[in-house]
Amino acid sequence: MKRSKKFISEVLSTLKENIVNTGDPLGMKKVYWTEWAKDMDLPRTGETIILTARMYQMLPYIIQVTDLVASARPFLSRKGLGGLVNIGNRLMGDKIIRFKALGSRGLKSKSNKILKGIASALIAVGQRPAYLYEEEPYSGVLLYDLGLDEHIEGHIKKIYELLKAHGVKRVIGVDPHTVFMLSKVFPRYIKDYDIEVRHYLEILSGKSEALKSNSKTEIREGFVIHDSCYMARELGIIDQVRRVLEAIGIVVREPENTKLDTDCCGGPIEYGFRDLTEKVSSGRAKELSSTSKNIIVECPICLINLNKYESEMGMKVWDVGEILFDHLNSLNSK
Repeated sequence: MKRSKKFISEVLSTLKENIVNTGDPLGMKKVYWTEWAKDMDLPRTGETIILTARMYQMLPYIIQVTDLVASARPFLSRKGLGGLVNIGNRLMGDKIIRFKALGSRGLKSKSNKILKGIASALIAVGQRPAYLYEEEPYSGVLLYDLGLDEHIEGHIKKIYELLKAHGVKRVIGVDPHTVFMLSKVFPRYIKDYDIEVRHYLEILSGKSEALKSNSKTEIREGFVIHDSCYMARELGIIDQVRRVLEAIGIVVREPENTKLDTDCCGGPIEYGFRDLTEKVSSGRAKELSSTSKNIIVECPICLINLNKYESEMGMKVWDVGEILFDHLNSLNSK
């Protein structure tokens, strides 16, 4: 147990150092988060921006990091833990992660599709937010989730200064973790915080009619929804996602534990407690798949924790952004 705690401490320390030193939890030196926007023609500056905070884009790399961490655990039972000097940096080296992520191209394509779907839906309802491209920051939510509070303030102030330098007054977040950070945590550290923050589903739910087609669209039944803990309990965004899905012809089924009583997907403890994460996530996957084999999520962390059971349980996990992408493309093809 003592060695295990030291190992986990090493890994978490590396994550912290990566964020403090590079602004990115993976310490990636190469820009990996802008590919989805290449053909979206989003302006680089504007008072309203879409903020992905790199969350969906880092999913292929997160899988590799957690796999590498898990593969290193056998070393803990051997003598000479000192041989694992700087293990975090060796596990999460830039080149190693990018190389191993080559096998996750399907997830990378899925993430790009999700973000394109979200941005396209915003445009369809009259929004055309700017995007900061290579300057887009990471929110720092991992520091908050892992209790590394002493390192949050500096990161938050850097992001706020960046946003203000770009003249940003409004942020449209694509994931609940980023929206929570910018709307609930940032004001604790920034005096007179003056940036309006909304989740994209809040905007779409108020203009759901614009997402509908004049032609009769096929009603797709048999989707069960998984509410994100952050989304439901921290942000109170519950009915909005259901209104949007209903508007585009999705009939949603509710699992036993839903809305404010939703069950956790297992994140964000996977870095340090993978066994516990898998126990929690597999239990939730079984519950959801017993209601429907088509599962809808609204959070990248939920996506990555439930997606891994697709083959085992014969189910498919859809992000709301992915469904929006398919819907809007089907309308354009008519």
